[in-house]
Amino acid sequence: MNPPSVAIIVVNYRGRADTLECLESLRRLMYPSFSVLLVDQDSGDGTPDAVRERFPEVDVVESLENDGFSGANNRAAKRALEKGADYLFLLNNDTVVAPDLLDVLVGGAESVPEIGIAGPVILYFDAPDTVWSMGGAMSWRGESRMIGQGRAASEVGFDSPLVDVEFIVGCGLLVKRAVWEAAGGMDGRFFLYYEEADLCAWVRRAGWRCVTVPGARLQHKVSRTTGTDSALTLYYMRRNVLLFLEKNASRPNFSRLAASADTLRLALVWALRGDRRCRTLLYALSDYYRGCLGKSQHP
Repeated sequence: MNPPSVAIIVVNYRGRADTLECLESLRRLMYPSFSVLLVDQDSGDGTPDAVRERFPEVDVVESLENDGFSGANNRAAKRALEKGADYLFLLNNDTVVAPDLLDVLVGGAESVPEIGIAGPVILYFDAPDTVWSMGGAMSWRGESRMIGQGRAASEVGFDSPLVDVEFIVGCGLLVKRAVWEAAGGMDGRFFLYYEEADLCAWVRRAGWRCVTVPGARLQHKVSRTTGTDSALTLYYMRRNVLLFLEKNASRPNFSRLAASADTLRLALVWALRGDRRCRTLLYALSDYYRGCLGKSQHP
């Protein structure tokens, strides 16, 4: 039988060097049936032309505006599904994949019919013997936890069984065509952060499984695009956790109240210290409760 076809979607926003390195690693994939779509989010850094010159096999989609991780993947997914892809593999541009990644990942996803989303073990690029994520879990307040973070890669056996998780991180997420179509893609109101956790929550409620395939590996330059402590990250994480809880928490009002109180407490502490980031936290709360979602002008 022919193997399922996989459309790999890579989103670029002013990350030319990382994107080119990622695409170079994709050329080394051994899987016999895959294509690559690059979505450039109005980067203005010459990435589309560089990719067309060095990687003519890549389908380049240029957006006239940056509509976020969710918007870019939704647009590319529509294009890929129209071309008949059986799977979508959402891949951050700041990653480097192992040559057997798709063979192992698709093999795991195909092994059990109930699997809707699968992900690899993600290793730190700068410490490739250390795990960054084997999938994630979410607290009732929307606080995410990366499973396996800090473990030695050698402790995660290549022959381990599939590991059920609450969500797969969006920097390497394989989703079946039928699942993506049933979910309607990602919720564009998130723009950035929590959109993959929201998708996985929907998938699990609908009766499919989200699993990590331990034998599949990729390396990730963690938060290379946005920065772990940037105002951009702070704003979207604090705003979007409330939208996530609204949609997915068992007691959404209680969970949102707790998450909002935590953000207000941190804003007060920072204000007393003269830390201007307190304004970013207040913008995040204000925008959520006013219904100002999607792309923000504040960070």
